[in-house]
Parts: sequence; C-alpha cells; structure tokens
Amino acid sequence: MKQSGRVRDVSGVRRQTLVLVSGLAGPHGLLAALWLFLVFVGGYSIVPASVMSVVMAELSVRPTAASWVLTAPQVAAAVVGLPVGVYLDRVNNRVAAAVSVLVLLVAGAWGWVAADAGAYWSLIASRLLGGTAFVTFWIAGANLLTGAFGAGNRATAVAVYTTGYPVGYAVGQYAGPLIAGELGWAAIFAVFAVLGLVVLPVLVLVGRGVDATVSAEQTPGLVEIKRVLLSRGVWFVGVMSFTVYSLYMLVNSWMPTYSAETFGLSLAESGLLIALFPATGVVARTAGGALSDWVFGHRRRPIVLVSFLLTSALVAALSYSGTVVLFLLGIAATGVFVQLQIGLLYTYAGEFVGSNVAGTAIAVISVAGWGGSFVAPAVAGTLLESTGSYVSVFGYALVLGLFGVGVTLAAPESQP
Repeated sequence: MKQSGRVRDVSGVRRQTLVLVSGLAGPHGLLAALWLFLVFVGGYSIVPASVMSVVMAELSVRPTAASWVLTAPQVAAAVVGLPVGVYLDRVNNRVAAAVSVLVLLVAGAWGWVAADAGAYWSLIASRLLGGTAFVTFWIAGANLLTGAFGAGNRATAVAVYTTGYPVGYAVGQYAGPLIAGELGWAAIFAVFAVLGLVVLPVLVLVGRGVDATVSAEQTPGLVEIKRVLLSRGVWFVGVMSFTVYSLYMLVNSWMPTYSAETFGLSLAESGLLIALFPATGVVARTAGGALSDWVFGHRRRPIVLVSFLLTSALVAALSYSGTVVLFLLGIAATGVFVQLQIGLLYTYAGEFVGSNVAGTAIAVISVAGWGGSFVAPAVAGTLLESTGSYVSVFGYALVLGLFGVGVTLAAPESQP
C-alpha cells in the first residue's frame, strides 16, 4: 500500500510538471526566458560604468580610453549586427539564441582574466566577443517573438522583451560596486555572463512550442534584402534609434561619475541612484508599445515624438539640479521618456518591410542604435577631457534630443 502511494505521488508530480511545461512551452514562456537573459546581458554591458573611476585607476587609462571598455560590446554589435540579422533570417533562431548564451560565457571568463592581468586590449577584445553574442541573441529573440505573437499584440510583446535590457542596466549599475568589493573589480566582467547560463536549459525547453525555423519559401533573396536596406522608412527609424540610444547611453555612462563628483556620493550610492534611470524602462518600454497599439491605433510616430520632446526638456533641466533629490527626480523622469520609444522602434521598422526580412530590418535599427551607444559616451568623454566641465556633456545631450525631434517630424508613419 505504501509503495502504491509513492507511485501515485510520483505520478502526480509528473502530471504537475507536464502541466507546468506545457504552460511554459508557448509564446509567453518564450518571452519570459528571453527577457531573463536580456537582464543578464544588460548587466554585463553596463557594469563597468558604475566603477568607471576604478577601471581608469586599475588600467591606468583616461576617460576616453575607459569609455571603450564600456562601449566595446556596442561597437561589435554595430559592426556585425547587419550580417547577423541577414543570417538569422535563414536559420533556426532558437538554436542561435542558445549558442549566443555560451559565447557570452566565454567572453565573460576571458574578460575576468584579462582585467585581472591589467591587459587593456585583451579586455577590449573579450568585450567585443561579448557584443557579438549580445547582438545575436537580441535579434534572434525579437525574430522569435515577432513570429510567436499576432499583429494585435506583437508590438507590446517586443516592447516587454526589450525591458529586460534596462532591468539589467539597473542591476549592473547597483551591483557593480558590490561585486568589485566582494570579488575584486575584475570579476564584474564575468558575473553576469555566468548567471546567464541558467537560462540555457529554460530556453531550450520552453522554445519548443514556437516554430523557429525558416522555410525555403520564406527565406529572403538578395532583392528583398536590398529593398530593406534602401527603405526610406527603415532608415528614418534607424536615425531615431541612433539618436535615442546616444541619449540613453550618455546618461548611463557618465552620470554615475557626475553624481559622485557633484553631490559627494560614494560609488555604491551613485550607482544605486543612477540605477533608477534604466529601471524605469520596465514601465516605459512596455507603455510605449501599449499606448501605440491601444491608444494611437497602431501609430508609432506620436510616441517617438513625445519621447524626444520631453527628453530634450528634461536633460536641459538636469544640469540645473542643485540637490540630490531634484537630480533623482530628474533622472527618473528622463529615464521614462527616453525609453518610451525604444521598445517600439523594432516593430516600427519591421512594418515597412515583409515579415520574412524582419530580422534584417531589426538588424538595421539595432546597428544604428548600438552605433549611438558607442559614439555618445566617447564624445562625452572627449568633451569632458577638453572642457573639464559637465556643462558640455549636458549641452551635447540637448542637441541630440532636438535633433531627434526634427527627424521624427520628417519621418513617415508605418502600416501595421
């Protein structure tokens, strides 16, 4: 009788497990797994920013050179993003996403060893490899979700997916000084890559319920790819992406150091404060997609315009924040409005082209965005070195915001 009871217990556990797996093995389970890995990718990408003064001291480099350590993943993403996007339009994207998890692990371990040895260029190379893994996962994930969700909620799903990245930024900004204090500064380059490994079995398991293959009939030819690259709408959105990511990375990269120097905060305190900036993306990026779908009748341009207008006003106001409280409120508001459009841009661009070349369109937008992510911190570092004042950095941010307003006013609206 006891044995029979144990059999029934085991059978019950198996049934519950099957129910759980069947519930996960679909679009929403896939979204959750992809989102979680983006959290770790975001942490890996941004974590040097929260200890930038330590990076400069340990590697004996100045601000511009230190910014390369931070932005090397974005450089790699900008360089390889387009060919990766074209390639991912032809292969199983679930497999590609899984492989990128392993590549990031290798990059993280390499970065730890290089940083510990004080090998600047080896560290840069490891971060470039990490950026290659990042861009592969980013585009593959967006492709998977574009195919898994219908037109009615596709923009919202992709917007939710992109919120994983700012959550990772928030975690990285906060945890960087803590990791450096407990494990040594070099460990910051490996911790998030190792954590990302836990997603691998989950991704393989839940992704089985979604078709990730590309049929021969759907595989785009050179003519279709050329049409994407020459699309006026896609390139307008690409310029928007370059501009908004420039603003986003500018705040993330130099505001921790600015707040520490201006308000006398410790690195841990400034990291916690600036972590609020990307953290607001959890609400803002989802809200941008939802407002576009449900309030503006699937129109994308109004959201982008509001984002640039209010961000321009807020970055100008940030430079006049005389207290920590005012600066904190300004950072939070800027985080909301700069990220309102980010989750929407990938859907916006994809609607100018066919679904079978969505990966290529997403790659164009991603490459442009990562280009901005790389350029802006480097420009800010150069301005800071030449002027010795953060006023020039805030002025640069204001110019970017106003440029974005002009581009959006000239851009066409897509047709979902």
